[in-house]
Amino acid sequence: MLPDEETIIILLYCAICETVGQKDRRHPQSELFLSEILLCGVLWALKGGGFLGFYRWLTRRHLFTLPERSRLQKLLKTHAENCDSFLAEPTFFNAMDTFGIEIIRPIREGRSGQSAVVARKGKSGHRWIIGRKVCVRINDNGQIVAYDDDTANVCDQRFNALAEDPAHLTLADSGFRCKTGIPDTLKICARGQWNERMAVETLFSLWERICNAKRFFVRSVKAFKARIAYLVAFTNIAIRLNLQKQIQPLAFAHFAL
Repeated sequence: MLPDEETIIILLYCAICETVGQKDRRHPQSELFLSEILLCGVLWALKGGGFLGFYRWLTRRHLFTLPERSRLQKLLKTHAENCDSFLAEPTFFNAMDTFGIEIIRPIREGRSGQSAVVARKGKSGHRWIIGRKVCVRINDNGQIVAYDDDTANVCDQRFNALAEDPAHLTLADSGFRCKTGIPDTLKICARGQWNERMAVETLFSLWERICNAKRFFVRSVKAFKARIAYLVAFTNIAIRLNLQKQIQPLAFAHFAL
C-alpha cells in the first residue's frame, strides 16, 4: 500500500532531522527551525510547480507556523547551502550526465536583460530550450555525489571537473569528450556500452515525471541553485529511505504528492 501524504511528510522530516543533527537550531527572530526550512524546500522540490501554488498548498497543511510567502522564499535561498550535507559518498563506478531545465518560453527570449543572465538558449534532449543545464554525478545506488549548473548554451565538457576523483571512476557519454583532454578517471562510453550509466537517465525521468522538474519558474540564478539543491536533497533522502526498506532505489512514485 502506498503511503499517504502525511506519512510521506513525516518520513522526509525525520530523515532531515537525522542528517541536520545538532545544527537544527532556530534564530530568536525566526519562526522556523532549520529542519523545518529544509523540509519546506524538499517538499517544494518534490511537488514542483510555482512557489505561489506550493505556498498555498503548504499553508493548508498546517504543519507549523509559516512566515509570509516572500520571507519563506528568502529563507529557502539563504539556507540552501545546508543541502550539501545530504550528498552521498562515491562508489567505484559512478555515472555523470546533464539535464536541461526550461526557465522561459523561447518566444520570450531577449525581452529583458535579467532573463539573459539566468537563462540562455541551448539544446537538451534533442530540442531547443531557454534555460539552464544541470550536471549530476551519481553512485551505484543512484544517489547524487556532486552536481553543478550553468546556462543551457554551454557544452557538457564544462562539467568535466566533477569527475576529478582519483579513487573513483566516472562513466559518461561522448558529449563530455574534449580535444584538450579529460580527467583520467572519466571514461567516455560508446553507445550501447557500459549501460550501467543509464541509471542517471532513469533519475532524470523521475525528476521530470514525479517532481515536474523540466520547467522552473525562477527569476534569479540564486533561486535556481536553491531549487536544484533541494531537489538533490530530496533525491538522496528518497533513495536512502528506499534502501532502508529494501525497495528499488530509483523508485519515487510512492513519494508523489
